[in-house]
Amino acid sequence: MTTTEYNHLPKQLKNHYILARHGFSLANNDKLICSNPDIAIPEVGGPRNTGYGLHEIGIEQVEVSAKTLAEHLGDKKNQVKVYCSPFLRTKMTAQIFSKGLGVTVEPTPNMALRERFYGKLDMTSDENYKLCWIDDNAAPDHGEHSQYGIESTSSVVDRTTQFIVEEIEANMEGQTVLLVAHGDVVQCMMTAFRHIEAWRHRELKHVDTANWRDMVQEQQEQEQEL
Repeated sequence: MTTTEYNHLPKQLKNHYILARHGFSLANNDKLICSNPDIAIPEVGGPRNTGYGLHEIGIEQVEVSAKTLAEHLGDKKNQVKVYCSPFLRTKMTAQIFSKGLGVTVEPTPNMALRERFYGKLDMTSDENYKLCWIDDNAAPDHGEHSQYGIESTSSVVDRTTQFIVEEIEANMEGQTVLLVAHGDVVQCMMTAFRHIEAWRHRELKHVDTANWRDMVQEQQEQEQEL
């Protein structure tokens, strides 16, 4: 499968995109893979019966990260359009980013930005992410037919870039857009902005919890590498 079959992003985009990963979560603290929307969206369940939202460490992480993003954006900070995965940990992260940027409009959740689904590995040890990444990297399949039922990287790029093109690029221009999502989802989206194969997401600089990446800067860095 070629990247053009699942990456819907054009070479020239109308808007300025920033990708952010959610802060350290209760699932991270419990060392769990938590990718099922039925478990990760509700504000019930989890270790405290408040859902799988952010841990206190994660809240502090995002508050600090929001300040650095506000400094980075300058006068444009309070005009940012914020979209997020509907998972509780990403919604909470997006709300903290919005507050730190001075954005008064609530973040818009969209299922296209949801966590990558890890199939049989869901709600197991986060050490099992390594099994997923081994499959992603293994030629010639690159995880397209996972033995564990894991969503492929091409599927992640397909749904996220289709959302960007159809819901954002088609409806606005010249805006700064913050997309708040999950570790592998952010990494996969970064491959889309670079127009390289989705399975190569682990080759890119790792985005840690609560960190963000400016896609304009990423493009500039890519051009310098060529």
